[in-house]
Amino acid sequence: MRNSPLFPYILILTAGVLWGGTFSLALIATADGTHPMALTTWQVILSTLLFGLVCLVSKVPVFSFRRLHYYVVIAVIGIVAPDLLYYFAAPHLNAGILSVTISTVPLFTCAIMWAMRYEPLMLKRTFGILLGMVAILLLVLPDQGLSSEDANLWILLVVLCAVFYAIETVYISEGIAQDLDIRELLCGSNIVAVIFLIPATSWMGVGVPVSWVFSSAGMAISTIALISTVAYLIFFYTIKTAGPVFASQCSYVVTISGVLWGMVIFSEVHSIWLWLSVAVMMAGLALVTPAKRRVRELAERPI
Repeated sequence: MRNSPLFPYILILTAGVLWGGTFSLALIATADGTHPMALTTWQVILSTLLFGLVCLVSKVPVFSFRRLHYYVVIAVIGIVAPDLLYYFAAPHLNAGILSVTISTVPLFTCAIMWAMRYEPLMLKRTFGILLGMVAILLLVLPDQGLSSEDANLWILLVVLCAVFYAIETVYISEGIAQDLDIRELLCGSNIVAVIFLIPATSWMGVGVPVSWVFSSAGMAISTIALISTVAYLIFFYTIKTAGPVFASQCSYVVTISGVLWGMVIFSEVHSIWLWLSVAVMMAGLALVTPAKRRVRELAERPI
């Protein structure tokens, strides 16, 4: 199964559907007015515990000082910065728009990869990504007014998150030592993030008591942490085996599932343009194929 050409697609579909639900959960988490710094802190604390458990069960190192520079980079660009921006923006946008903005990750990823000459410019892959962007336009423009300056500002903040995720994607693929286990990387990065966030949250005076975790917002954050733990493991494995540009197509799946989750949980209403967007999105995804060399290595690499 692991050496099947379909395996990378199964990976991004699974991670995408899981991640898509986090946008609706973010709306639930921010509904009671809890400060974004507190939300981010609790999510990272819970994620650290989960990744630590994964490492202990798998007998993988939890933290290594010689890997500290890797942890710091991922903690900043992949955890703290994007989480804060999302929680600041979430109360001002709906789940559909939050999920739609993630589609810009492949565009930024390709731009970085081509600029750094890590990936060749391939017409088929480029056309697939462009179709994905067209699908997003079909989804957003006919359905959403978004005429207020405030809405545009919050959307720009979420798009900035996509930039951070694109940088993280490229860094995981090209900047991380090949012998560094993904589970160790995620655990160590979350530990670094916790070390920064707890004092910062306390200094700002925006912390919440432990009992808050059992509130509806706290349960939403706990679920986000659990989903993110599973989805990150799947996603980073995809980066290592199928390449960062292909792995970034997970964003398209996240977008569609995020819109659908919003419709189910919050009864968000969309027109026929949404279903046209789905069709174009899937066509774009089908045109993006993983590098053959990396597919052959699927059965040879550990997670």
